[in-house]
Amino acid sequence: MHILAIQGSPDPESFSAQLAHTYTTAAREHGHDIETIDLSAEDFDPVLRYGYRQHMEDESAPKRYQEMIRRADHLTFLFPIWWSAEPAVLKGFLDRVLTPGFSYSYDPKPHGLLKGKTASLIVTSRAPAAFYRLYGGPLSRWKHMVLAFNGIRPKGALILGNMDTQKDTPERRAAFTARVRAHAQH
Repeated sequence: MHILAIQGSPDPESFSAQLAHTYTTAAREHGHDIETIDLSAEDFDPVLRYGYRQHMEDESAPKRYQEMIRRADHLTFLFPIWWSAEPAVLKGFLDRVLTPGFSYSYDPKPHGLLKGKTASLIVTSRAPAAFYRLYGGPLSRWKHMVLAFNGIRPKGALILGNMDTQKDTPERRAAFTARVRAHAQH
């Protein structure tokens, strides 16, 4: 299976970045072909300055990312949840890469163009994981309005809540890291 892992934290020393490294290493060990996009290391302008009425001056990074998505069978997004959403750099990635004509079309009605691909989410949050399981929040938006809208079949989410609280211990993080490693086998 060809996997594209997208690390969406702007902080290269974040736990999300560590999880992305663990995931990619484990996926390779299990025989998967894997590419990565680390948004903390990319020279990428995430601001969609003109909406979709005009192209940006430099479309080289979004075009490269679109080619990587085309090659992938499965996408894995790894990111922290801040203010009930993904970090701005990852939102900008969605804005600039999942564009009309590439990932969706309105002709004659809305439909996704990335059919046949699957995706999973590996996220962390200060809020308890149960909160997102119960109310949906950003994970529901990702499942329905980001992935499914673009024709990508969601395959689940791993959520580690209570980050940076008294419940956040090295043992909890190690256990979650083991779950991420196991998830990379699929």
